[in-house]
Amino acid sequence: MDVDDLLLLYVSQKYQKKNRRCWVHETLQRREELGESHTLIRELSSFEDKFYSYFRMSQYQFQGILDIVKEDISKSQTNFRNPISARDRLAVCLRYLATGDSYKTVYLNYRLGKSTVATIIPEVCDTIWKKLQPLYMPIPSTDWRKIADGFQERWQSPNCIGSLDGKHVVIQAPSNSGSTFYNYKGGFSIVLMALVDHKYGFTIIDVGGHGSNSDGGIFAQSALGKAIKNYNLAIPQPRPLPGFSQPIHHVIVADEAFPLSQNIIRIYNYRLSGARRVVENSFGILASKWEVYQRRIKLQPQNVDKVIKATCVLHNYIIKTTDPTRHNQAPECMAESNTSGAIQNLQQCGNQTLREAFLIREAYKDYFMSTTGAVPWQQNVCFGVAQ
Repeated sequence: MDVDDLLLLYVSQKYQKKNRRCWVHETLQRREELGESHTLIRELSSFEDKFYSYFRMSQYQFQGILDIVKEDISKSQTNFRNPISARDRLAVCLRYLATGDSYKTVYLNYRLGKSTVATIIPEVCDTIWKKLQPLYMPIPSTDWRKIADGFQERWQSPNCIGSLDGKHVVIQAPSNSGSTFYNYKGGFSIVLMALVDHKYGFTIIDVGGHGSNSDGGIFAQSALGKAIKNYNLAIPQPRPLPGFSQPIHHVIVADEAFPLSQNIIRIYNYRLSGARRVVENSFGILASKWEVYQRRIKLQPQNVDKVIKATCVLHNYIIKTTDPTRHNQAPECMAESNTSGAIQNLQQCGNQTLREAFLIREAYKDYFMSTTGAVPWQQNVCFGVAQ
């Protein structure tokens, strides 16, 4: 074989490899004609309620998110094919979060490659979090009093700046992870720790705790736990409870899984349980709207983190941009949905208590029983202080 033959063979092999790289399955070649983005979704745009059911948000809200993330999720034109539009990328991601369907179902419906969908979803989730978090989940350094006033008005719980809890998000066991993510209920999970305001919005979240860790350890090592412990949240100065003169620290209500401190007050009677249930309702709303939580999430842990962060900030976005006259299902009703499939309560455990925290708790007890702090229906409830 002479030099010319070798050169011809080399060029032929390069051409064949190039063609293999550019080959697209025939079921995907008609994406712009038969893919769900170009058929069903276009039809749904004429029916607002159907569009809302499909994406868990209105067309106005969808367009609002697209306007924010479009620049970051758009791809450049290539010589081989047209890029998937930013709108289609957002649609694929939101539909996955809304249903929890497998990647196979999503890529067949949208006539995309499996690897393409596997890339789009975590990338768009990450962008949603990075772009929306500063706008819809900023740390409220100047809004704590507004939140406290909201808890007082809505839940009759003064000086309360949040309801705190953690949830295990069930995942498929990661490869070669051993028992790192294995939790006390016999499954594998990643922990979502959340502080919630009086309107069911997430104020601060911490994602990524391993399911195998103890509950106290998860909280202690979380950024949220450290910020509370080290007084880094710019919490307002103590102020008296209504009708009293002694200034009392602003508090966060939580259950027995969390350490009792001057800024965390554990639930101890029916009055505080109203404020305490806010965070449970928020988790219920989250899992009811985004059904990815209803199934075992079959992604790598780092991508599960992105999914959780994206859904939490979308939760806030939808609360703050929803027209109260439309799609206004009561959060309390939505929270009743079964969320046991993928979100589980943190196991409770004992923790050290501080004398000052007990004094604060006693002050609240005195307030709830006073003529100023009492509500009409509480006489029908048997009160008790948890030990």
